[in-house]
Amino acid sequence: MIKSFFIFFIFCFLSIFTFTSCENDLKEVEHLSGSGKTSPTESSKNLNLLYTDSGKMQFRLKAPYMEHFVYGVKEPYSEFNKGVYIEYYDENHKVKTILKSNYAIRYDNTKKMEAKYKVEVTNENGEILRTEKIIWDEENRRIYTNEYVEITTKREILKGTGMEANQDFTEWEIKEVSGTIPLDQNQ
Repeated sequence: MIKSFFIFFIFCFLSIFTFTSCENDLKEVEHLSGSGKTSPTESSKNLNLLYTDSGKMQFRLKAPYMEHFVYGVKEPYSEFNKGVYIEYYDENHKVKTILKSNYAIRYDNTKKMEAKYKVEVTNENGEILRTEKIIWDEENRRIYTNEYVEITTKREILKGTGMEANQDFTEWEIKEVSGTIPLDQNQ
């Protein structure tokens, strides 16, 4: 009887010691597991986000999948690794500009979004920008890139490297123009 009580006491003591002494540091667990990748704080499928400012519609963002990272990163960010579709609106709630890309990442603190891979921006005049990477600076209401660009207007296709434009892509400038192809009006 005393022997079984003693064994029971040791079992309880070891169980309590084991359960109360465990502490897991997330970074240490990631390091030991070899993953090294931070888990998203939240994720969303078939996202349809409407952004307003002072009651006015600014833009609509649609994405098949989004992950938002807050913990274990230098700056919180949202990643759209299956693409993004954004409509920018004017003061009359009319679509002014559309941005599409196969990937995007948006940083919360700096309020900058980097869109990559088959990026296409279309403005209300029908002008189309095609590139592989563009930065949207929300604070300064600008878009820019240092990559190869192709801009199609009603009259011509302009090619070059580097571009800067206002947010709605109605005023733009190619930094290094490498070619202009006039379009036939019948095409």
